[in-house]
Amino acid sequence: MSYLIKRTVIAASRLEAGTTHPAQEIGSAAQVARLLALGAIEETDGGADTAPPPVLDDALRVALTNAINALAPDAFDKGGKPKVKALQDALPGLADQITAAARDAVWAEMQAAANAAS
Repeated sequence: MSYLIKRTVIAASRLEAGTTHPAQEIGSAAQVARLLALGAIEETDGGADTAPPPVLDDALRVALTNAINALAPDAFDKGGKPKVKALQDALPGLADQITAAARDAVWAEMQAAANAAS
């Protein structure tokens, strides 16, 4: 069984909102039940790789791109991606729309454009 993370949670590891994970990545059956009861996660039909990409309007895409370009070096995680919290702090009016999935979509576009330019 896989679960959509509705709010960023710390379980067996940090799970960002908007991502999908199998139960074993979330934790024990008791942890999964607790997070379900809290509304932090919900069951999905597919596996971890079947979550649809987020639909981003142009205004959010542009705002995220500009915010990422303006972030300080410490606003990026160990893997090199911008931290969701840093983006939410940079764009407080759009914070409720900024998820890990939205960040990942814009980041992938930016990386593809950078690779095409080089």
